[in-house]
Amino acid sequence: MMRLQNGEDTMVRRSAPAVLLAGSLLLGGCELLEPVTAPAPVEDTCAAATTRADACEEELATVRGARDALRDACASWGQDLGALREDLARLEERLVVEHPAPPPAQPLCDERDATLADKLIVGRREAVWIEDLQLALPARIDTGAETASLDARNIREFERDGDDWVRFDIVHPEGGEPLTLERPVARVVRILQSTSEEAERRAVIELGIVLGDVRQLAEFTLSDRSHLDFQMLVGRNILKDLMIVDVGQVNIAPPRVPEPAAP
Repeated sequence: MMRLQNGEDTMVRRSAPAVLLAGSLLLGGCELLEPVTAPAPVEDTCAAATTRADACEEELATVRGARDALRDACASWGQDLGALREDLARLEERLVVEHPAPPPAQPLCDERDATLADKLIVGRREAVWIEDLQLALPARIDTGAETASLDARNIREFERDGDDWVRFDIVHPEGGEPLTLERPVARVVRILQSTSEEAERRAVIELGIVLGDVRQLAEFTLSDRSHLDFQMLVGRNILKDLMIVDVGQVNIAPPRVPEPAAP
């Protein structure tokens, strides 16, 4: 009985490695059965780098060629510019010799002073000589008025030889008596006053006047100025191009009436 047991034990010990090997094969059988894939081919990095380097060298050569061409063009342009500057200098020398510079112009202030010296200076109030009446009327100088105005009373329009005429009275500045005048109507204007919404119709006449040493034929609108301080208003039509107004002075240009001709 003991011999059998010893023999079985011997058989068990001898078969143990085989059993272990079989178990290992069973446990790792799945791994042994998986297909073995081949490694991916390694990219030839050296060849790719060489190709890129060649392309960079070609681009660099192209850029260098463009740079050299630009330098040559700039050098050529510089030579042309130098030649043009020399031609311009020679032309300027010729212009200076053939056409000398004109003398310097006189200052504008001198011209302005000469112009002002030719004009009559009047104050804000002056006496104006009326040739038709042979007397002087007090007048206010107004640069804001376009046309001169005359104080006229009893204005009556009528027709003479097919033309429009007007008859009116002027109050003598000293005696107060009415002085009647008849003059042809040069034109008719409409004046809008700030105190009225309706335009006032006024006849325009021409009168010979003397202010200072200036004698002229001037237009006057006729209107009743009895509510005003001055019988006459001198506007821009009389002042323009002939007179300068000094508002700080009065009666500085008395009329210089020409002497009557000898009989």
